[in-house]
Amino acid sequence: MKKQSTKRIIASLCTVSVATAITAACSSTETSKPATTGESTKAPATATASAAPVTISLTQPDGGRVWKDDNIATKEIEKKANVKLNVTMLPNNDFNAKFNVLAASGDIPDMSRLGAFDYQKYVDQGLFLDLTKLIDQYAPNLKKNLKPELWELTKHKGKQFVIPYENGAGKEVPAVRKDWLDAMNIKMPTNLDEFEQMLKAFTFNDPDKNGKNDTYGMGMANSFAETFMPIFGAYGIAPGMFASSVPMNSYLKDNKIVPVAVSPEYKEAVTYIKKLWDAKVIDPELFTIKADQAQQKIAQGKIGYFTAWWSTAPQTLIQQLKMKEIVPNVKWDPIAPGIKGPDGKSGMLSFGNVGATIAVSAKTKNPEAVLKFLDYMSTDEGWELNHYGIKGTHYTNINEARTPEGQKAFDEKWLDPLSQIVSRVDIQNKINAATKDPVAIENNRFIDAAAGYTLISDIFYGIPATDEQNTLGPDVAKYEVEMFLKFVTGAEPLSNWDAYVDGWKKKGGKSLLDSKIKKYNELKSSSVSAGI
Repeated sequence: MKKQSTKRIIASLCTVSVATAITAACSSTETSKPATTGESTKAPATATASAAPVTISLTQPDGGRVWKDDNIATKEIEKKANVKLNVTMLPNNDFNAKFNVLAASGDIPDMSRLGAFDYQKYVDQGLFLDLTKLIDQYAPNLKKNLKPELWELTKHKGKQFVIPYENGAGKEVPAVRKDWLDAMNIKMPTNLDEFEQMLKAFTFNDPDKNGKNDTYGMGMANSFAETFMPIFGAYGIAPGMFASSVPMNSYLKDNKIVPVAVSPEYKEAVTYIKKLWDAKVIDPELFTIKADQAQQKIAQGKIGYFTAWWSTAPQTLIQQLKMKEIVPNVKWDPIAPGIKGPDGKSGMLSFGNVGATIAVSAKTKNPEAVLKFLDYMSTDEGWELNHYGIKGTHYTNINEARTPEGQKAFDEKWLDPLSQIVSRVDIQNKINAATKDPVAIENNRFIDAAAGYTLISDIFYGIPATDEQNTLGPDVAKYEVEMFLKFVTGAEPLSNWDAYVDGWKKKGGKSLLDSKIKKYNELKSSSVSAGI
């Protein structure tokens, strides 16, 4: 097995945006089949037969979906809501940059789907409509179907400028080749020691019995940040170093806020990861390989463990990449309830309960029509239509699999492009519990595992970005990534940890932290201080 040089790895990594790790997680998170939704909420009687449809515009990240003008499901939504939709779907990784251009021009669509708290960057520019009173007037279903804490969390200076999209806070799952465990008579690892022994067996003991030294214990599926999350969780932390939007995940201890990336727990976790690297149980391409290539390597049966978005194992590998045709006996299992560290801790990163927001342009000509459209999307009828299509065409019974036509449309990613607009977690939970479809049941194994881990939150979750975060954050995040890589690969000895912390401060980490603490204290009416 060939080992890449550290110099090449570092050079390659530094060309990659630090935002890739979390952005890559923004793929489809819906189950593949519908199930019972319970008693329907009636759609509002807002449209009349004689009223002309109102044209409203929307821009959103594509979420792995495509827009088709002849989609009969979206045509039916337009008919029911009495609107004509003008939709622009932008690639996930380009959305923020392109929306920045729109915002700078002051010319944004009637509706914009933004990242969880991205609206905070624009709201004081006067771009968005104050919805505080309008929601009660024109969107009663929307108001009722979203939890009060979501509305409260997304207020800005006491006013409601956006509509929250509820997020399942647990998204990522450590997945292991259960068929390899069984073949080698190894139990599912429960702690770091057992985890290390499993990776060594997967790497050196020919788990696929092909007589070749061609497997690795640990590989990557979407990003290396996800890959190591369960290890950090075993030390009770969740770093945000690989996401430019959260370059400083921190925790509160003894009334002091400690940045994860320079914490004692982080150093311990990096030390453990380096031990795995030195043991050669990690795919040497892990830091340089592209996500699609990494997924192909897993699908070829060369990797025994990875951590990624919950859908990667059941959907990307099994359904899309047809892994069972390549490795007929493959079986992926979540590692549950997690991998415990030396103090018995375990956990995964919490993505928070706000997954996105919908902002309405202050210049929209018909805010009533916009809100009534969103309100219809929040009804049981509207939600089911925008997720599952036309009953009798795309599915026949909500407890069974889609029709062949519906499954083809879903697989081609054009059936449900509006499913990311309004959330109804209560309906999705009923669907997950009631479904009899084996594909959905397999999906639910990973969804439930992701939700079942101890979820580690950033103390600054929901706190608006500061000027220091916007200006210093990218450099701080880049420095954290570079030094993590150097520590793990041995380019920088861990004995230089104190120098790393000093460098982190000089790059702007301390100024960034102080600015976030100041904002935190203002909004929380608290008096916490920096723990570094």
